[in-house]
Amino acid sequence: MDYSAHTFQPNPGYITCKLNKDVIDFLWARIDKAKERGVVVNSRLAGNITKSLDMGLEDIGLIANIVLPLCGEYSKQFSQTYENQVAGESINVLSFNEWWVNYQYQNEFNPTHNHSGIYSWVIWMKIPTEFDDQKKLPIALESSSKNHISNFEFSYINSIGKVTQHIIQMEKKIEGTLCLFPAQLKHSVNPFYNCDDPRISIAGNVSLYSKPPIDN
Repeated sequence: MDYSAHTFQPNPGYITCKLNKDVIDFLWARIDKAKERGVVVNSRLAGNITKSLDMGLEDIGLIANIVLPLCGEYSKQFSQTYENQVAGESINVLSFNEWWVNYQYQNEFNPTHNHSGIYSWVIWMKIPTEFDDQKKLPIALESSSKNHISNFEFSYINSIGKVTQHIIQMEKKIEGTLCLFPAQLKHSVNPFYNCDDPRISIAGNVSLYSKPPIDN
C-alpha cells in the first residue's frame, strides 16, 4: 500500500494515503446508505457542524482492510505508539469500531479535541473551497490567524514545550485522501466562508483490545 509518513518531532506524526476510484465509489455508496438510515451522532461528537451520521458496521471489509493495515504501518514508522499502553502477556488486537460522515457548512467548525481508541482517521471526500482563495477573504486578512482559515490542524507540544499547530491545507486536490493518526493527538477544523456547498468528510476510530493467548 502506498502511503506517506509525516512527522513533527519529537512527537509521532501521521500518515496519508490516496484512495483509488473503487474505494471512493464504495465510500460514496456508504454515505448514501447513511443518509437513508439517518442515524444522527452529533451529540457524541465535538463538532459544531450541521450533521454527522453513523456509517454502520455492516460490510466494512473494503475500508477496514485499508485502515487496519495502515495502523500496522504507522506502528512501524513511529516508535511512540499508543499500542504499548496495553501490558501483560495478552494478545493485542486492533478493532475497527466506529465511523461516521460529517457535513460541515460555512462558518461551522470542529474545536480542538481528541478521540477515543488507539488510532483515528479521516477521509476528505468533498472540499468545496481552496485555501488560497479563503486566505484572501476580508475575514482572513483582518485576522492574525489568516493561515489557519478553513484548514485542518494538529496541535502538539514541540521540543521546547510550546503548543504548536501543524496545518493541512484544505483544497480540492486533497479529496480522496485518508489521514491516520493517534487518537489522542489533538486536532481541529477551522471554518470556511463564502461557499454554500458542504465540506464532506468521513472519520472513524480504531480501538485496541486484549485477549488471552491460546494455549497449545
